[in-house]
Amino acid sequence: MAISIAESLHIGLADITTRKVRSAATIFGIILGVISILVVLAILNGMNASTLSWMEERGGTNKVEVHRNWNYDFSKGGEANLTLAEVEEIRQMLPEAVAFNSQVMLYSHNELKYRGLSYYSNVAGVLPDYLQVENWGVSEGRFISDLDVRESSNVIVLGSSAARDLLGGKDAVGKKIALGGNVLEVIGILNEKNWEKMQGGSFGGNMLEYMNQQSFIPISTAINRYDNTMKVSSLQVTAESPNHALKLQKKLNQILLNLKGGRELFRVSSAQEGIMTMQANARIFSLIFILISAISLLVAGIVIMNIMLASIKERTREIGVRIAVGARRIDIFFQFMIQTVLITTLGGVIGIGLGLLILDKISAYLEMEMIADFRIMISSVLVSVMVGLIFGIMPAIRAGNLDPVDALREE
Repeated sequence: MAISIAESLHIGLADITTRKVRSAATIFGIILGVISILVVLAILNGMNASTLSWMEERGGTNKVEVHRNWNYDFSKGGEANLTLAEVEEIRQMLPEAVAFNSQVMLYSHNELKYRGLSYYSNVAGVLPDYLQVENWGVSEGRFISDLDVRESSNVIVLGSSAARDLLGGKDAVGKKIALGGNVLEVIGILNEKNWEKMQGGSFGGNMLEYMNQQSFIPISTAINRYDNTMKVSSLQVTAESPNHALKLQKKLNQILLNLKGGRELFRVSSAQEGIMTMQANARIFSLIFILISAISLLVAGIVIMNIMLASIKERTREIGVRIAVGARRIDIFFQFMIQTVLITTLGGVIGIGLGLLILDKISAYLEMEMIADFRIMISSVLVSVMVGLIFGIMPAIRAGNLDPVDALREE
């Protein structure tokens, strides 16, 4: 008499419900292991999504940046600066770039004045492509043009907070404001930048508010009308796609090396390079935490194996009766395998349910976004099934190999 899968499931469920305390102890380790896997991977997913969101707000994953190389020994000579002529030369050598910007900061001129009111703003001299490399837009008026750069025009574009606090935020375009002895015409107001997903809870509020407080003038105006000794120390370039960003990064780095006599005065970095580093770190952390969770599952598997062996001892006579009335040894084997897998799968499902219930609380406590996608849940269940398959083999083999005569003699 063969034992069907449905009957094996029924027997397994009956055994679980009959021995509730033992069943709870059996699956407790599985539950903890699955919760650990679910929470850890949800944290890593949240961190990765948050980092990508930040990159998108700061220009996207196509962005390549040039800054002073602080690891270079400047006692060997050279300055991490570029003239406007050198900037234009670099620009001409990068026809594949979708957008190109260079900028300088007016550190000694940051007080904007309008009708007796003052507002301190970080004023940057930029090129017209600045909005494109920063993935930004204008809410009112226009941005700096090529003509403004060629003529060193006395124009200024304000961030949303700067416009609101200095000019009231309404009908700001066309108004005249003073900056360091020059009168500038407001030609545009930028969209408000807002990003509140900083991980870890170390900071609060809008993490991009500093950009809303900035002001922008043509780079030529900054140099020719405010400080003709200033030179460019940073560049921002946008590639056609993330795949082209790494190629553009290498080319730009080589151009700068050739321009500066082989000295690594600048560091060229890309968002795509940052993503690759983030993904590599995420894989390492995932592996570490999964190994830790695997220890919990290993212990749980050993506990399950021992309890199933004890269950065989308790049910030896029952097994003998089943074999005596026609059950095959393979039927007994599958009966106990199905029961073990049923227990571990149940533990996995309960672990996912409890994990999802506590994710929101953990997220609120850590002030961190956590993302548990469907693949994580499926993987957790599959891991639970694998534990049942691996650690259920020995008890199932022992049950299937019982001698029916000896089994029937068992009291």
